[in-house]
Amino acid sequence: MTPRTFRKTFRDAASASAAIEHHRWLSELDADVDLPVVVQNIGTVVDFEFVTGPTATPRDAAVVAETLGRVHRAAWDAGLDRVDVNQPYLLPSGHTISGFAPPRRDRLRTALASVSSPLSGDIVDRWLAADLPAALYKDANPRNVIISPTRGPVLVDFDTLTLAPIGYDLAKFIVTLAMTFGDRPRELVLNTLETYRTAMGISAAECPLEYVQVWAELHHLLTAPWIGRHYTHSWKHTRPWTAGDVVVAARTPLPSRSR
Repeated sequence: MTPRTFRKTFRDAASASAAIEHHRWLSELDADVDLPVVVQNIGTVVDFEFVTGPTATPRDAAVVAETLGRVHRAAWDAGLDRVDVNQPYLLPSGHTISGFAPPRRDRLRTALASVSSPLSGDIVDRWLAADLPAALYKDANPRNVIISPTRGPVLVDFDTLTLAPIGYDLAKFIVTLAMTFGDRPRELVLNTLETYRTAMGISAAECPLEYVQVWAELHHLLTAPWIGRHYTHSWKHTRPWTAGDVVVAARTPLPSRSR
């Protein structure tokens, strides 16, 4: 019997190859995280194992946060704790994944011209340039986590993988969860953040709520164009803190690391 697959077509063969390299690297991190098997790749087409189950909802927030924390910890243990978050990172395969700021800087400046935000351009530039410990960004929106009834959370979609500060990918999940399902209680966010820290084995000082609040606003700027297509609710009306809280958080001192 031919196994059931999920077929994804990429814009070009290089993009398909990059997704496979991202998948391979994540698979080899020994993070105890489930990924669908790559069945075959022909040119711009990749067939993945089909995973049965719904995508993540607010009731899955803790298990998704734990999964992200394990992936990020495994990436740290594989060497990300020693790299510059804003420089390209060479994978063992020879494929390079982008640093944090370069693919986002121009998009954020453009978004600030049309999207209402508590952040200014100067604040955005300051946070993009911060020398913070590196983790990953894998576009952790609810659609990219399938909750399998037999396997638990399965991470899917390997198109976008970059370096990012600790907590940035978690902030993407928090923002898109709210934009998908509506208001999210502050308590849910705090519990999700604590679960992530515990799974990653870090202290609150290494990933404070203030960092997540700022990262959430960057995600809002980048995600706002998708309201009405992928998302139903505006972050402006669903964020579990005030715009004033974000302004205060953006003044948080940012440490410099010595390597």
